Amino acid sequence: MTEIIESFNPILIFVGIVILSGLITSSILIRKRLEASDSHLHDVQAALDESSIVAITDSKGIITYVNDKFVEISKYEEYELLGKNHHILNSGYHPPEFFRQLWKTIGSGEIWKGEIRNKAKDGSFYWVETTIVPFLNKKNKPYQYVSIRTDISALKTAEANLKNSLKEVNDIKFALDQSSIIAFTDEKGIITNVNERFCEISQYRREELIGQNHSLLNSNLHSKEFFKDLWKTIGSGEVWKGEIRNKAKDGSYYWVHTTIVPFMNANGKPYQYLAIRNDMTERKKTEEVLHRQDKLAAVGQLAAGVAHEIRNPLTTMKGYTEFLQLDETNEERQEFLSIILDEIDRVNNIVEDFMVLAKPKAAELEEKDIIPIIKNVISFLEFEARKRDVKIRFEYEGDIIQIECDENRLKQVFLNFIKNGIEAMPDGGYITVRAAIINNQVQIAIQDTGVGIPQEKLKNIGEPFFTTKKNGNGLGLMVSFKIIESHNGKVFIESELNKGTTFNIVLPARSA
Repeated sequence: MTEIIESFNPILIFVGIVILSGLITSSILIRKRLEASDSHLHDVQAALDESSIVAITDSKGIITYVNDKFVEISKYEEYELLGKNHHILNSGYHPPEFFRQLWKTIGSGEIWKGEIRNKAKDGSFYWVETTIVPFLNKKNKPYQYVSIRTDISALKTAEANLKNSLKEVNDIKFALDQSSIIAFTDEKGIITNVNERFCEISQYRREELIGQNHSLLNSNLHSKEFFKDLWKTIGSGEVWKGEIRNKAKDGSYYWVHTTIVPFMNANGKPYQYLAIRNDMTERKKTEEVLHRQDKLAAVGQLAAGVAHEIRNPLTTMKGYTEFLQLDETNEERQEFLSIILDEIDRVNNIVEDFMVLAKPKAAELEEKDIIPIIKNVISFLEFEARKRDVKIRFEYEGDIIQIECDENRLKQVFLNFIKNGIEAMPDGGYITVRAAIINNQVQIAIQDTGVGIPQEKLKNIGEPFFTTKKNGNGLGLMVSFKIIESHNGKVFIESELNKGTTFNIVLPARSA
């Protein structure tokens, strides 16, 4: 037995040596692997420390570790942070519910990601993109949390600036939309966008305007040279400003003060145009009235100086001519004398009109219903209208339209305007008289379907001795305008060749 044991001793020793060698080798391999792993962890930590703001907290959120970047951005020293929780950095920006949801997420072992605004020690604020990773124990409960943050303060500032810029742009756009008529066109003048006020004043829908150019609104008042100069200006990259009369969809005209701004591309060429317009129709009408009033005043001064001097010799001439007629038996001479008397009466009527302008009779205003006044004038002219194959229609809103007026003098105006309409339709047609109260003003429109008045002559209507009639002198309209002005009213004329003319009378309304 002893011999058997002795024979196994070398074998046991050999096996023992092999096992011991294996253990030593394994230990060396494990140590090398641990060293490599530890080196790798150090590299990861170094990379995180260089690129991110890192903090580790225990399960209750107490800070146990912070890296240098955390210290740098928070402006706290490391000893001031360790043992504290993140409440020390609370900026007061986020509501309590925000943090409750955060803790609910990581407390259940899930990763939380989000943006947090913190407050540094000096009171300044900074934003961090945050990822919080829970480390779980064997019971799947978090025993610590690693927070990895990236500074996004510059990005948030840029976002805030962008939002402010967008708000400012939107505010400017809103202000422009409320106050101005806006249109965008491409470099060829094709409309690409319009605002509501553009649609409102032009009476076209947006889809009717997009894809068209502004010739759709051309009133034919301005010359081709006018628009050539406009395009030459904006095509060279300069801003153009001016006044344009446009035509709405219903055929009415409106004036706009226009500013056209070219938008330039990188090559210094316009790629689109912004047109900002403001309605100045009422101002142009007021200017027209003031212009007419100036001329009326000048004629009044002329009339005051010469009317009486003309009237006295006219009376003498008429008297002697009638005296000569009494004894004249020659028919041809009688005819000559009658012609002289007719011409004297014509001159006398002109002098009468001058006298009205020179020293107008004070209007005796009384509260009246305008509807029966207009009906009375129409009935007076119906026979003459029928002879000329003209039909007169009267349209009005409401049974009573009250104004303060001198009835006889207003009748003179209506007679004059309606007679002008009848005479403007040698081949017959229609006259439509409309009366309505709009915005506390009585608006009366007398519209014919006659030959119309050329645009170059329209602005002269109402001037003394300017007329479109063969035997007119222009004073009738001038006197009519004067009467309306004495009623604190205004007259506006719209006309288009071969389509007709409209006399628009605006008077203050009185409540019934």
